[in-house]
Amino acid sequence: MGTIAATVLVGGGVGAVAGALVHAVAERLPADREPLGTPICTGCGAPLGVGALVPFRRRACRACGAPPSWAKLATEVSGAAIVVAALLLQGMTYRGVTAALFSLLLLVILRIDWRHHLIYTATIVPGLVVAALAAAIHSPQMLLSAGVAAVGAGIFFALLFGLAVLIYRQHALGLGDILLAVLIGAMTGVGRVAPALFLGMLLAAGGGLLLLALGRRGRRDYIPYGAYLCAGTILVLLFR
Repeated sequence: MGTIAATVLVGGGVGAVAGALVHAVAERLPADREPLGTPICTGCGAPLGVGALVPFRRRACRACGAPPSWAKLATEVSGAAIVVAALLLQGMTYRGVTAALFSLLLLVILRIDWRHHLIYTATIVPGLVVAALAAAIHSPQMLLSAGVAAVGAGIFFALLFGLAVLIYRQHALGLGDILLAVLIGAMTGVGRVAPALFLGMLLAAGGGLLLLALGRRGRRDYIPYGAYLCAGTILVLLFR
């Protein structure tokens, strides 16, 4: 078996399992259910057990035989793609491992914000801890870069928050978006924080215009800005 094939097979398997875990967290955290190890079937309410963490199952629930949701399958595919892309493009290196890990953490936030329009502090704080630990393990310079980028991104989005209130007389951004910007800065560092935020904002603008054109959103409707920021950051982490 070639190196690339082995990377795709092993990395894809690990990523798919990680995607199943991301889905479980993203589905259950907003619902405030008891603990993550015992997910519940949305169809019949039966406990799914740890089998729900098995990726690409044909039946999600043994009680009613319900198939897995499209969101679960999409998240598992995304998790597999993230890990494979990180390992193929950057190898089993510090950058490759952190790109995969950070992207999976951002995938949780993306999923929750897209569906529930919420960014939980409970998803931001662990990400900040992981980013800080990863930077500290690498070098003091990396830790400084992560800290400066986090503070700078937070201040920038706080200014955007205030500007939106002055212009539109409403919160075009939320406090969760500011915290997410801080997390993105900590994950990307000084060299990549600007491209990550810019790409996220560009995706948000394009996505918002598309939703308006399709009639899925009105001019004053909520657009999951945080989800687009996460998507842009994942692309920068993997490909830049």
